Amino acid sequence: MYIEKVARRIEGILAAPETNLFLFGFLLHFVYEVWQSPYFEFYRMPTLADKVSYITHCTVGDGVITVISGGVVSWVDRSRSWILRPTWRAMILFTSLGWFYTFISEIYRIRIAKLYGVSTLVVPIVEISWLPLLQWIIIPPLVLYMSRKHILGYQKNRSS
Repeated sequence: MYIEKVARRIEGILAAPETNLFLFGFLLHFVYEVWQSPYFEFYRMPTLADKVSYITHCTVGDGVITVISGGVVSWVDRSRSWILRPTWRAMILFTSLGWFYTFISEIYRIRIAKLYGVSTLVVPIVEISWLPLLQWIIIPPLVLYMSRKHILGYQKNRSS
């Protein structure tokens, strides 16, 4: 009885929209971060461990941004289940929140805090890379698609 209760609790956590947004957000953003890393100056760090640590730090941030963006959409739609039937409005809001945060964050980290630099693929005037901006156009719809499929799979298993 106790094991069944724990299993149901774990299943509930795994089927939660926020868990799915973070999980798939983290995984997809990590792949993208690894792909784009050679275009940033931090890639010259001396060890692989330094690079992995930096990329992981950025990816956890991407996962948190994804969950917060999803939370805002849930608040606007007054439902956490918007992810099961996302409207164009919800998808655009979800994507643009992450994109806008990234835009401001990149300006701060590159131009103000000077945490790293960008040598290629620079957006004129703001002088940040276009790669993170492209990231927040490509990945959010994929995160929504994968999260929706995963959540629906849990609901299908519960009804069986």
